[in-house]
Amino acid sequence: MKKTIILCSFFFCGIIFSQTENEVGFKSGIELYNKGDYNEAINLFVKIINNGEHSDELYFNLGNSYYKLNDIPNSIYYFEKALQLNPNDKDILNNLAYSQNMLIDKIDQLPSNQLSDFINYISMFFSTKQWLILGIIFLYFFLILFVIYFFKKESNDKKNYFTLSSAFFCLTIIFILTGITKFENQKSNIQAIIFEKKIDFRTEPNYRSEIQFNLHEGTKVTIKEELNDWVSVELINGASGWMESKSIKKID
Repeated sequence: MKKTIILCSFFFCGIIFSQTENEVGFKSGIELYNKGDYNEAINLFVKIINNGEHSDELYFNLGNSYYKLNDIPNSIYYFEKALQLNPNDKDILNNLAYSQNMLIDKIDQLPSNQLSDFINYISMFFSTKQWLILGIIFLYFFLILFVIYFFKKESNDKKNYFTLSSAFFCLTIIFILTGITKFENQKSNIQAIIFEKKIDFRTEPNYRSEIQFNLHEGTKVTIKEELNDWVSVELINGASGWMESKSIKKID
């Protein structure tokens, strides 16, 4: 028994130490950034990520550090990762826009369906995890109200609690389905950032195929298919083609 307690104590102490170390490292990284020592700040932020810590603040500050070094691909990459965790943060969106203004490739987005735009707009209010947590919370409310409805004797009270429980049940379904749909969309629409200075956009996954045009570092693409050392990608203007997988970095 004593051995188990000692082992558990070491385990929890390790967790607390790791969290404290990450917090100290993050604060030190911010201080280094403010002093203009961007490379050292990046080293500290990356070390925290390697320790298993992931947050929008961490990715946001990494993006800022790389932007200061004029490393646009990494800057965009980490701003995009920050957006995955906090989709509506204005600071992240603004700084991402600054980085994107530095891109060589200026690609216009295809006109989209208004209904799909509305659904995407709604889903952006929360991350996948937040949608699912809200769904679970509303599920608990539904269960509590349904139990109260079940035990109520008066017809008016039963009607009111049934209406309330039905409303919470509908909200539960909406939130959970939104979370699942967003998760599935993220799985089927894997995005990546180009890290090559210049890369050929080809018609087929081989070097003998026709080159359609060139793309440059920092441009975001959506991965549609992977074949050996090649990936089929799509741009926001609808153009699609093949490029070497080593030239991109997935935003996951």
